[in-house]
Amino acid sequence: MTLPTRRNVSKMKVSELKEGMLLRFKKPRLYKFLYDEAGGHWFDCGQFDTRMRIQNGKVGQPLMVYLGQEKVKAASHYGGFVNIRKVSVEGRVAWVFPDAWKSMEAI
Repeated sequence: MTLPTRRNVSKMKVSELKEGMLLRFKKPRLYKFLYDEAGGHWFDCGQFDTRMRIQNGKVGQPLMVYLGQEKVKAASHYGGFVNIRKVSVEGRVAWVFPDAWKSMEAI
């Protein structure tokens, strides 16, 4: 039996995602929704630290449905992102920050 190490654990590649795939966090994380002036919601998920006070967020591993990639007309004030990827979380459609994918896995 091979134990998982950094070398032999397969990483999820965002380019390999297909619409309708189920996703979740690898470990429970702090997450919340941020509203964007462009009319969308960003799915913000930070590192969970037990010493941190949680404001306007939840901690857990919610199920997410990958909805695909979209190109928006103008960059968001949360970053210069024009190509965004969407997920459905808890009944909301939200855009995902690029650095959040490393903490997610396909089910």
